[in-house]
Amino acid sequence: MRLTHWALNNATLVVVLMLLVIFTGLVSVQTHPSREDPAITIRTAVVTASYPGMSATRIEDLITRKIEEKAREMPEVDTIKSTSRTGQTTVRVELHDRYFDLKPIWQSLRNKMSDVADDLPSGTNGPTVDDSQGEVAMATVAMTAEGFSLAEMRTTARQLRNKLYSVSGVSKVSLFGIEPERIYVEFDTARLSQLGLSPESLANSVSQTNIVSPGGRIEAGVASFTIEPSGNFESLAELGNVTLEVPNTEGQVVYLRDLVTISRSYVDPPKNPVFFNARPAIVISVQMVDNFDAARFGADLRASLSELEASLPIGYALDVVTFQPKDIERAVNGVMSNLYQTVVIVLVVVMIFLGWRSGLIVGVMVPLTMLMSVLIMRYLGIELEKMSLAALIISLGLLVDNGIVVAEEIGRRIAAGEPRKDAAIAAGSALALPLLASSLTTILAFMPLMLAENEAGEYTRSLSLVIGIALLSSWIIAMTVTPLLCIWGMKPVLATSSHADPYAGPIYRGYRVVLAVLLRWRIAFLVLSVLGLVLSVWAMRFVPNVFFPASDRSNLQVYVDLPVGTNTYGTVDVTKRLTEWLADKQSNPRVQSHVAYVANGGPRFYLGLSPIDPEPNRAFLIVNGDSAEALPEISLAIRVFAAENMPEARVQVKPMSTGGSEAGLVQYRIYGDDSSVLSSLAKQFEDHLRGVDDTVNISNDWDNRVVKILVNVDQARARRAGVTSESVASALNSALSGVVVTDYREGDTIIPIYLRAKGDERTNLDRLRTLIVSKVDDAPVPLLQVADFEGEANFAVVKRRDLERVITVSAKNTRLSASELDARVTPFMEGLQLPPGYRVERGGELEGSADAQGALFANMPLAFALIVLILVAQFGSTTKPVIILSVIPFTLIGVTAALLLMPGAAISFIGILGLLALAGIIINNAIVLIDSIDEQFAAGIELTAAITAACMKRMRPIFMTTITTILGLAPLIVSGDILFYDLAVVISGGLLIGTVLTLGVVPVLYSLFFRGRTASA
Repeated sequence: MRLTHWALNNATLVVVLMLLVIFTGLVSVQTHPSREDPAITIRTAVVTASYPGMSATRIEDLITRKIEEKAREMPEVDTIKSTSRTGQTTVRVELHDRYFDLKPIWQSLRNKMSDVADDLPSGTNGPTVDDSQGEVAMATVAMTAEGFSLAEMRTTARQLRNKLYSVSGVSKVSLFGIEPERIYVEFDTARLSQLGLSPESLANSVSQTNIVSPGGRIEAGVASFTIEPSGNFESLAELGNVTLEVPNTEGQVVYLRDLVTISRSYVDPPKNPVFFNARPAIVISVQMVDNFDAARFGADLRASLSELEASLPIGYALDVVTFQPKDIERAVNGVMSNLYQTVVIVLVVVMIFLGWRSGLIVGVMVPLTMLMSVLIMRYLGIELEKMSLAALIISLGLLVDNGIVVAEEIGRRIAAGEPRKDAAIAAGSALALPLLASSLTTILAFMPLMLAENEAGEYTRSLSLVIGIALLSSWIIAMTVTPLLCIWGMKPVLATSSHADPYAGPIYRGYRVVLAVLLRWRIAFLVLSVLGLVLSVWAMRFVPNVFFPASDRSNLQVYVDLPVGTNTYGTVDVTKRLTEWLADKQSNPRVQSHVAYVANGGPRFYLGLSPIDPEPNRAFLIVNGDSAEALPEISLAIRVFAAENMPEARVQVKPMSTGGSEAGLVQYRIYGDDSSVLSSLAKQFEDHLRGVDDTVNISNDWDNRVVKILVNVDQARARRAGVTSESVASALNSALSGVVVTDYREGDTIIPIYLRAKGDERTNLDRLRTLIVSKVDDAPVPLLQVADFEGEANFAVVKRRDLERVITVSAKNTRLSASELDARVTPFMEGLQLPPGYRVERGGELEGSADAQGALFANMPLAFALIVLILVAQFGSTTKPVIILSVIPFTLIGVTAALLLMPGAAISFIGILGLLALAGIIINNAIVLIDSIDEQFAAGIELTAAITAACMKRMRPIFMTTITTILGLAPLIVSGDILFYDLAVVISGGLLIGTVLTLGVVPVLYSLFFRGRTASA
């Protein structure tokens, strides 16, 4: 390659380009888009449909199955999960990870749902498709108002939403906690019966009076007049003035207000109330457009919120619940701080080893490569986040190695008497291909991660991309800028220095002795190395295995689950007990704020958060501590309070997770047809899990059975009474749930008017028997005259996965990892006698880890094959690639030792990425070492002497790469970085032993494979 030759001949251009990279890179760092975590495509859409009053099993049979079967026709669909509950179904459609352009797929799903709608029972609402599951709120703001009604708060919240759209970067503003208004017309059944009226007559009178309909147009000559008849209710008083004719009277009429109670209220029971610090609130969720500067967005949003709050009436308050720009700044600054420390450490180490002059020459590569990489990242749309910044830290040791090798080779040639320019050109020509090959093999080591079709792979993909960018950038700089700086800045060499032995130091002498012993006792050394490898593989079973660690955010998730069948009134009552206690600063001084979403999961404000499905018996809370360190204390306090004061609820407290699966969660999915058998098997799993100490949050997702009241209409009695099953159902529905008879229009607000029975008739089970369902010959017909009653206990929730019924048992252990807890369950599961047609599979963290590793290793053969091809092309031999690749497994000796010795270390998905980086570094060192041996051998030196000379020559660069990499990762280890601690431990431990083995195993294997080769060959 002539890259170095071109650079030296165009020195001015190279310097200008270097200054441009520095200037534009510094500007780019200041304005580069940033986020806390890498962007992940959420490939899930939710299909919902409802049929009020229909049982869960009938919903499953008549609606859910048909939606599932239609969705399964789409080839892009990976998994279908459904929840059938009384009156409603929720079907989650998840796509394969290889799809990124989702809009046409979701449109195809909508078309499928439109097709299936005709096959659903008449009266079904839906199905509707919601494809906004991947939207993440950059900020959530709670609006509270002392002395104002929810209707007034809703009006104010809508005004705020409209004004927030003027903030630069806002893409969507959503409101949570808006309770829909209702106008209730409540009748007394007995009073209507006395007058000979029915609920139907009330409904007809109201709906026929309240109209908005044109009356036509009169064309009077050249003038045109529009006719509009009155009738639209302008006030509730007008609604009360509706008149009804009393049957069997001579035109006697009665006002509606004299028969019913008219009230303006909210949906009953409440739909999704929200409480902030135990006070009713409306939460405003603000989303940001993609690739926008989060810091600028956060500053503009804060300023806008301050202005808006100042303009609100006294009593209103706006409180920030979650604020992603702040979390992004904290996360990015944390990794950036580690990066800065790493850069300083690397520069100091290089100058200590090479001297200040050569150290500065090589050290220039570090910031220059970083800035060049940032520019390329900006061009490719890679944001600054945890993964991309960690990639820069990992690549620091590797990119310095390129500069060290080039600078040392130029220095050696100059010391041998070559002219500076000739020495630089010769060094560039000799090292260009070996260094490029070593960089490419390292990049290929990360290729499986780059190609992994999995959510975890997508989360970590920027790591592999940025490492590739940094290594190629460092190679370009090593071939261009470094030779130029060496010519200009390398210290002149004295004439006598060429006769001095550069490898006469004590470290070199010691290594020379050790190498001689290893070359003499080659077989014994290899046997000991293999035994060490076998021991390390065996000891790996004692290393904890996790998928992703818990997040270091200062938020806690609290799930409050009441028995299925509890309405939102009951859930609100229980949740308020918890929120009022949390708001007590004496009891909870470290709780900054908290928000509770009843019957709703609220907005997704964090990528790793999956909001709960809307269910009236559930509540979801976010509790903000004053720091991440306070969360264990707060979590324990919540558990104790719940156990003592909320016996009717199951309360689960969880930290945020960095990955898609909850850290430490184990799940067992039991498939089968019979709900009773599934429930029995789930109970056996739960009982076994309760026998494992410190296991908490044990539950299954079908929950409890609920009692359904069956009204069995006796058709013979009904016919004699002149009653039909339809009239019975209509009477029950209008009296209990209420029916919409018309709408009340107020400005741009449309409020449904519901007709229903008065309170004691709706809520008293005894009154159900005497409910009047019809009137025959002026005699009322109570329900008990035509029907019998019985209770039936059924599951109110039926879960399905991929068109099969499934019940999932979940648990977590406060002391054991998911893999360790699973090891306690495995013997029980293997001994479980399952009926024919039933099976059990693992979910939770174990499934997520297995899927991620499967996706990662799926492309490993391809990467391995490409690495072998590059090595074969570089050396023109198959033997030398075998030598290089055979060193990699021995690094497990150091990896296992480090994981066992370092507190809290575990084999995680991120730790596995450390193995890839480790393999790349070892290959890089081995390539240049073997290339150096070949160079010495080609110069006519005898094999053993050539091996020794090459090892002496490469020892310092290899050790420098090791030391700079390990010390560069030290800040991640010392700080206990929640995400990259395992990765740093794996690389550091493996590199420490791997370096020693590279300097031992490679020369030993080379001497064995080429022992018959002579210098003249």
